Amino acid sequence: MPLLSFGSKTGKVKKMLESDQFQLVVEEATKDKKTREALFELLQDDNPGVVGDVLLTMVTLMDNNPDVIRPHLNGEAIKKLLSLVESKNSYVRENAMILLYGLAKNFPDLAAEYHSLIVEEAGRALESGDKNQKGFALILIGELGLRELEPKVRELVGVEDKVILPFEGKKWVKLGDIASETLEKLSGA
Repeated sequence: MPLLSFGSKTGKVKKMLESDQFQLVVEEATKDKKTREALFELLQDDNPGVVGDVLLTMVTLMDNNPDVIRPHLNGEAIKKLLSLVESKNSYVRENAMILLYGLAKNFPDLAAEYHSLIVEEAGRALESGDKNQKGFALILIGELGLRELEPKVRELVGVEDKVILPFEGKKWVKLGDIASETLEKLSGA
């Protein structure tokens, strides 16, 4: 390995993920800023398996050491993560949901810093997303206390469609029940 390392590590990280060296990527990303930058670059990859692995790596990083992820979160990264919730690939979609929920819990300052972007994207998901995207948007709205979306949340109370979300107690739950829980959180916020 050369003494000085220049440029992106995107190719190296992608190869490691493709050869199931997940734990090694996590270890490197914990210590190395360029590896973390490569993970964010790989969110743009065409291979949904790679994108799903990147998201899973980020979830693991956040669980182990959330402070290493925080410096890389900007408006562009937040928007990309929110867009991945719309992926047709369930591995990508579910890992994006888990990561975003973790970010909301670990970094409430993100909600303030990117408030209008998050409100816009969550509102759009409530209007045009599928039932699972709406369910996730409701959870995010409740977690972040996005009161300006309360009228849209109220519209979903009573909806009988059942959602499947990658969270404990959120599989085969009525969308209307999640909307009611969200309204309770918003009234207590």
